[in-house]
Amino acid sequence: GLKGNINRVERATSTFHVNIRSQTGIDIDPVARSEQNDIEKKKTQVKNSTSDASKYQHRCKRLAHGDLYAVYRRRYQLQPIALEFYDDHNNGTFIAFSNQDEREEILSILLHSDLPNSIFNSGPSVTSPNYDKFMKSLRSKIANQWVQGKMTNFDFIMHLNSFAGRSYNDLTQYPVFPWVIADYESDEIDLKNPNVYRDLSKPMGALGLARAEQFKERYEALDSNYASGDEPPAFHYGTHYSCAAYVLNYLLRLEPFSRLALSLQGGKFDLADRIFHNIGASWKSASRDNLQDVRELIPEFFYLPEFLENGNSFDLGVKQDGCTVHHVTLPPWAKGDPRRFVRINRQALESEHVSRNLHKWVDLIFGYKQRGREAISALNTFVHVTYAGTVDINAIEDPIQRESIIAQIQNFGQTPTRLERRPFPARNILPQAKDGSIVDYNSLALLEHLTPPFCVVGAPHAVRLRLTMNDFCKVGMIGQSDASVGDMCLSKGQLIGVGKTCGLIPSTKKYYRFGGSNNGISFHVGIPTVKNWEVNRVHTIHDDMHRAPITSVKPSRDGQWLVTGCLDSTVRVWKYENDHVDLQASLCGHEGAKITCIDICTTFGTIITGADDGTVLMWDLRTLSFLRELDHIPQTDRRAMPKSVKSVSLNDKTGDVLILVDSKVTIFDINGNLVATMNPRDILAGNNRASCAISTDCPEWTDHGIVAITGHVDGNVILWGIDRDEIELIPRFQTRSEVQTQIHMSPITCLRIEGKRQNALLCGDKSGKTSLWKTIHLDAMSQDDHAKVVMY
Repeated sequence: GLKGNINRVERATSTFHVNIRSQTGIDIDPVARSEQNDIEKKKTQVKNSTSDASKYQHRCKRLAHGDLYAVYRRRYQLQPIALEFYDDHNNGTFIAFSNQDEREEILSILLHSDLPNSIFNSGPSVTSPNYDKFMKSLRSKIANQWVQGKMTNFDFIMHLNSFAGRSYNDLTQYPVFPWVIADYESDEIDLKNPNVYRDLSKPMGALGLARAEQFKERYEALDSNYASGDEPPAFHYGTHYSCAAYVLNYLLRLEPFSRLALSLQGGKFDLADRIFHNIGASWKSASRDNLQDVRELIPEFFYLPEFLENGNSFDLGVKQDGCTVHHVTLPPWAKGDPRRFVRINRQALESEHVSRNLHKWVDLIFGYKQRGREAISALNTFVHVTYAGTVDINAIEDPIQRESIIAQIQNFGQTPTRLERRPFPARNILPQAKDGSIVDYNSLALLEHLTPPFCVVGAPHAVRLRLTMNDFCKVGMIGQSDASVGDMCLSKGQLIGVGKTCGLIPSTKKYYRFGGSNNGISFHVGIPTVKNWEVNRVHTIHDDMHRAPITSVKPSRDGQWLVTGCLDSTVRVWKYENDHVDLQASLCGHEGAKITCIDICTTFGTIITGADDGTVLMWDLRTLSFLRELDHIPQTDRRAMPKSVKSVSLNDKTGDVLILVDSKVTIFDINGNLVATMNPRDILAGNNRASCAISTDCPEWTDHGIVAITGHVDGNVILWGIDRDEIELIPRFQTRSEVQTQIHMSPITCLRIEGKRQNALLCGDKSGKTSLWKTIHLDAMSQDDHAKVVMY
C-alpha cells in the first residue's frame, strides 16, 4: 500500500486591505479606514494568539465509491503525477501525488473497485477497464457526437479541455476558449455576417499581418541561434494564450479570484492600466497591438455575466488617462448589459460560421498543429518549457534552477496535452427551414438534438403542439378527497398518473404517498414489472420523518435524493437508496410557514423551497446550507397580505428558478438576479388565473424556445418564451386554441415535461383527466402551417 506521513497544513492568516467604492462613488474616509484597519489588526493578533490546535486545519474530503462519477489523469507542474476526481454533483477534487507511481497505484485500485455510478461502469464485468483505451473510446464518441450535430460547440470545447488535462481546479491549466467575435466597435452586430468573426484557422499571434511578420522573424532568429547550440529551442511567442495571471485578470472582480489576484500581486490590485477593463481593448491587444499578448478567452465569457461587473465595489484605481476602472467596458452592441454580451458571445460560438470552422482552432490548440513542422508553419510555437515532456523537474539537481523552472511553468502557461496527430473532422452543418428555404426532411433528425424545448425541429422559431393522447388517472387515488392529478410520467408510450398527494420516481417504477397522520412517506408499486406486478401495493413505509404532516415532497431526477417539506416549516433532505431513506440534514428558515412546493437540481446542487407566506429560499445541496432568499415581491406590494407560493421549478441546464405566486411567474438566475417576469397585461385573474407552473431546460443563450409553462384554473395551458432584453415573458402557444373541444375543463393541477429534448408535455387536472401533447414535425404539418413556418 501507499506509505507516508499525514502533514498538518497551517491555516492561512493572510489579510488584504483593499479600498471599497462607496455607492455614491466617493471613497471611504481614510481616517475611518485607518481606524478600521487597527481594529482588524487587533482581531488578527487575538486569532494568532490562540492555541496551536486552531492554527492547523485538516484538508480532508471523504468520497464514497458510489458517489464517484469520474476520475481523470492530470499533470501538475507539467509532471504526470495528479488525478482529478468528480462526484455525482460534478464537484472536482484535484490531488497531486509525490510521483507517477503513486498516482497509477491509486488509479488502478479505483478501476478495480465497484464504481456503480461512474463513467467506467459498464455493467457486470470480470475485468476492470483499461484507462487509456476507455478514454480514447470516450474521446472518439464525443468527437462523433459533435460532428453529427448532437453536441453544442461549448460542450465540445469543454470536453476537449478536460481530455487535454485542463481543469477549473488548476489556474495554470484553466480551460481555454477562443475569441470568436472580431467586431467590438459597431452599434449593432449581425451574426450572419462572416466578417464579424475572428479567423479560427490562425492563432491569435498570426491575426495581425504586421505583428505576425515580427513573430516569424523572431522565430527564424532564435532558430539560427539554437542550431549553433547557443540558445534553447526557438519559439514564436514568449508569452502564452493561457496562464494563471490571465485567468485572475479576467476574474478579479469575483471572489475567490479577487483574493488570489491580490496574493499574486503582493497584497494589492495590479496597476489600473493593466487590469482587464475593456473587452474591445483586450481584443485589440491580443490580436493586433501588443507583441506580449496572445491570450485567448476562458469559459466564463460564454455563460457568466457576473465576472464583468464589479459587484463587490472594489476600488480598482484610476488609469493614466483619468478614467476610473470599475465595471468592464462592453462593446456598443451589448448596450451596456453584461448578460446581453454573454448571450451574443455564446450565440456567436454556436453560430453556423463558427461551427464550420471550429475544427481549425481545435487543430491549433489540441491537435496536429500544436507541435512540430505544422506548428511552425502556422506560427503556433511557444517557449519549450510550456510543453509536457520537455523538462524533467526531478532530474534537475540545482535547487535554484529547479525553482526557476517551476516558477516559469506556473506563471507563463502550460500547453494542453495533444489529443490528435491528424486534422480534426469538420462539423456537419444543416440549414434551418426559414425564409422560404428548401427543407431536407431526411436530415431533420440531425437537427433534433440542439433544437430548443417545444420548438419545431428544423424551424426553431416556431412552436406547434398537437394532442396525441388523453386518459384518466388511476394510480394512487385511494383515500384521496378528490380526483386531482399529483404527478405523471410516460412509460412504454402509456400515460401514468398518480393522485395529488403522490409523486412518481420513474427510475424505480414506484410512487410515494405523503400527508398522512404518520408524518412520513410510503412507497408503492407505480409501474408494473415482472417482479412487482400489483399496482398500488405497498413497498415500504417510513414513519415519523417529520414532527408534523408532510405537505410537499420532491425527488431528484435520478431518484437518489428526496426533499420533504412540513406543516411546521421545516425542510429535510434524504438520501434514498436500496429502499432506505437516510436523513442528511434538516433545513430551517421559513419561520413557521407551511412548505407548499419544492424542487431539486443535482446538476447545480440546488434546492428551492416555497411557503404559504410567500417566501422562496434557495439551499445548497452540496453543503446542505442556506444560500439566499429570492425577492420576487415588487416594492408596491410590500404592504399587501403575503400570497402563497404555488410552484417553484428549476431549469436543469441553466440553474434558473421559476416562481409562481398568485398568477404571476417570475424567473431568477442561480445567483438571484431577475431574468424575466410577466408583463402586467399577461397576468390572468379569476377563472383564468394560473394554478401551477413548470420550467423547461431551455438554454439561456437561445432567442427561441419555451422557458416556462403554466396551467390555469379554466383548464388552459400556456407556453411562454422570453425576451431577455426586455426581461419579459412572451406567451407563445395555448392548448385551448389547438382543439375544437377543450380537453381539460377543470383546474390544471400537474405539469410534467418528457423527452430527451423536451418535446412532450403531460397535463393533469382536478377531475383526474390527463393528456399528452407533442411537438409537431415539419413533415406532419398542414399545408398552411408549413407555409407559415417556412416563410417566417
